Amino acid sequence: MTNWLNRRGIRIRLTLWYLMVLAIVLALFGGGVYIALRESLEDSLDASVRGRSDALMSVVQISDDGPRLPDSVVEAANRSEDDEDLDDDSDEQFARTWDRAGNVVSDAGSEEAEVEAQRSVILPVIGGTERWVVLQGDDADFHVLLRPIFSDGQVVGVLEIGQSHEEIDETLRALLIILVVAMPITLVLAGLGGLLIAGRALAPVDSVTRLARRISAEDLSGRLDLSLPDDELGRLARTFDEMIARLDAAFRRQRQFTGDASHELRTPLTALKGQVEVALARQRTPDEYQAVLRVVNEEVDRLIHLVGSLLTLARADAGEIGLAREPISLGDAVEGVVEQLEPLATQRGIAIAVDRGPETTVEADESLLLQLLLNLVDNAIKYTPSGGEVRATWGVDRGSAFVTVSDSGIGIDASDLPHIFERFYRVDKARSRSEGGTGLGLAISRWIVEAHGGEISATSQAGEGSAFTVRLPTS
Repeated sequence: MTNWLNRRGIRIRLTLWYLMVLAIVLALFGGGVYIALRESLEDSLDASVRGRSDALMSVVQISDDGPRLPDSVVEAANRSEDDEDLDDDSDEQFARTWDRAGNVVSDAGSEEAEVEAQRSVILPVIGGTERWVVLQGDDADFHVLLRPIFSDGQVVGVLEIGQSHEEIDETLRALLIILVVAMPITLVLAGLGGLLIAGRALAPVDSVTRLARRISAEDLSGRLDLSLPDDELGRLARTFDEMIARLDAAFRRQRQFTGDASHELRTPLTALKGQVEVALARQRTPDEYQAVLRVVNEEVDRLIHLVGSLLTLARADAGEIGLAREPISLGDAVEGVVEQLEPLATQRGIAIAVDRGPETTVEADESLLLQLLLNLVDNAIKYTPSGGEVRATWGVDRGSAFVTVSDSGIGIDASDLPHIFERFYRVDKARSRSEGGTGLGLAISRWIVEAHGGEISATSQAGEGSAFTVRLPTS
């Protein structure tokens, strides 16, 4: 059964499960109604018999022959049922009195209420205890109450009152027919309604399926854009759109990254090939060969640096670079990097200084933190003209540690500033290949900062210098 359901569509499965649950609920409800109605009708019948017995007990006449019903009661019970004054239920009732010897003294009942007098049923009552019994009549069962009749404290006979069970049986039979007929009709209608409702409810899923079949790596522009409420299917559709948007952006970045990487690799390789071809075109002097080799060596260094950066970003995207966090003095790291790059700044005629802040400790990967600081300080030196100044400082602000590297260089245009952390992005002058830049340094810096749970930002104005600020959680 389960395997068969699993092979059906979810719409059919939902409807079948719904019908199974509904059938069980209807069966329990119908059974409960049937039992409750039967108990209620039987209680009402008992009350009716009890009330009639009380009325007759008050008018029973004690004679030498034993207790006897008044003649008026007997005559009323034996009247023809064609009489308009006849009680509707008189043909379904009877009453008898018995003496102590077990003989019927009086009998009030119509032909329709013909119930054989059974002496055995009254014998226990002569002892003084009433009892209920069910006796078989000609056409139906009768619910019978047997009560002892007392005179001067002694049991002198028994009053037997009975009423037919036929009306209750007919009522219960009619209810059972209604339930048996109504339940299948209800299930059929509910099944049709369930299929319709399930179809409407699952329509967005069909839309998702059709769109998923159309989407490929070459075209991720499709969206569902379904106007659905904020329910499970609405959130599914919006999540699907968001997922496709992320995939689209990821594929675009991948294609751009591949194209940019190919372009960046082609440039030094073309230069290498050109130098080698010039050197091989004719016989050269040793000095000329050395000049060619120096150019080749520079291009190889550029290739090594570029490939290393590409490998770092690729491993970062794949989540393969783990962070070996440890407490690090932020001031010591900044001063160490400045000291390492000070000869380069002096060679270019640039002043480099450190504005010391308070002792600040961060939990970071030391090698990645040093690479971040080297990128920022090296960029500041590289794009500051001779006579300019580079400054580095650190401290704690608003609960986080910060490092700021500023320069008095050429600055960055406002239109370029939002893109400087993108891979291979270069500001026309500030990212010239003659300076050896690959356009990946700031992209790597941003990844390092974000991997540590921090953020990096830049402020700049063309011609007036730039400032890069890194914020990291304090330890």
